[in-house]
Amino acid sequence: MKYSHLNQAAIVDALRGQTLPIPNLHNFFRVWPNPQGQLNRHHEHVTPIVNRAVERMAMAYPLIACRKKDNIASLACSLYPQARRRQIEALTLYTTWLVCWDDAVDANEGDLAGDFMRAERWRGQTMRMVREALAVDERNTSEADDDPINGVFREFGAIFCQTAPRDQRRLLHDEIQFFINSCAAEQELRLASRIPDYEPYMKMRIGTVGGRMLCSLVPYATDERLPGALSSAPEIVHLWTQVSILQSLMNDMLSLKKELRTDCVINAVAAIMEPGMSLDVVVAKLEERMKMAVNNFDDTANMLLRKTEFQEQTHAIVKRYVDGCRSIVTGTLRFTYEYFLSPSRAKLTCHRLTSPRYNIHKLIEEDGSLKITL
Repeated sequence: MKYSHLNQAAIVDALRGQTLPIPNLHNFFRVWPNPQGQLNRHHEHVTPIVNRAVERMAMAYPLIACRKKDNIASLACSLYPQARRRQIEALTLYTTWLVCWDDAVDANEGDLAGDFMRAERWRGQTMRMVREALAVDERNTSEADDDPINGVFREFGAIFCQTAPRDQRRLLHDEIQFFINSCAAEQELRLASRIPDYEPYMKMRIGTVGGRMLCSLVPYATDERLPGALSSAPEIVHLWTQVSILQSLMNDMLSLKKELRTDCVINAVAAIMEPGMSLDVVVAKLEERMKMAVNNFDDTANMLLRKTEFQEQTHAIVKRYVDGCRSIVTGTLRFTYEYFLSPSRAKLTCHRLTSPRYNIHKLIEEDGSLKITL
C-alpha cells in the first residue's frame, strides 16, 4: 500500500485550528430526483422496532442504550424511502444491527478498538452467524450464540429469507464479508498510525462505508428483482462504487473534527493532503471527485437504461433500481443534515452513529455551506 507523504502526527498538527470549508452538499445532486431525500411513510411504525432491539442489546452492552436517541429508524427510512411495510421492518433491523455492530470496534467507543486479535475473533464470529442467518448453505443448523447484537441480525435474516432467493442472500453475505474485511484493514492502519495515500485509501473506504451492502438491498426494498443478465452486469457494481465514493467523501469531510479529537485521521482529507496544501485546495479536490462520481453514476445509469429502452417493463424496473441507489446517497445526506446538523442529535460517520460533541448546526451559512474550525 502506498502511504501519505505526511505522517499522522504532522497531519493532525497541520489541521488543528484551521477552518474546513464544506460546500452545500445538496447542490451536487440537483439533477437527481428528490435531491433532498425522502422519508419512508412507515417511519413511525418501525421506530419501536429499533427501540426494542436496542433495549435487548443494551442488556449485554450498556453503552448501546444511548442509540435510542439516534433515531436509527429515520436513517433506515431515509435510505429506503420506497420500501413497503414488511421490507422496511427488516431493513430497519438490518440498519440497527449495522450501527451497533460497528460500535464494537469504533475508534472512539468500541471496547475492541485497541485489540486487533479480539476484534478479529468478533469479525469471524459475525461472519459465521451471517452465513447461518442468511441460510447461504440452505441448512437449518445453528451455532450456539446468545450475543444480542447477532440476535438482531438473526431476526432480520428470518424476515429477509422468507422472500429473498438464494442468490440475493449470497450476494448480501459476500458484501458483508467485503465490509468486514475492509474494517479489519482500517483497524490495522489505525493501530499502526499510518495514513494511506488517496487512491489506496479510497479503495479501502469503499468497503468500510458500507455503500455496496446498502445498494445490494435495493431490490429487496423495491420488491423487484433485476433480470438475471442485468443483475450481474458490470454496470451494477460501478453504480455501487460511485454511491460509496459519494458517501465516503461527504462523511469524511463532516466527521474530520471528531476524528481529530482521537488523533486518528484516516480520512479522505488527510489522504489527499500534501505538504503546503491549504484546506481550500483539499476541499476543491474532493469536490471535483464528488462531481466526477455523480457524472460517472449518471453515465452508467444511462447505459443500463439504454440496454432496456425497448423493454417497457424491464426499463421501468431498472429506473426504479437506479433511483433506489441514488436514495442511498441522498438518504444518507438527508439524515446527516437533519440529525447531525441540529442540536442534541446524532451524526452519521460512514455507517456509524456517535453522540454529538459540538453544535455544528450553528456553523451553517445561509447558502447551506459550512465552516468548521478544526
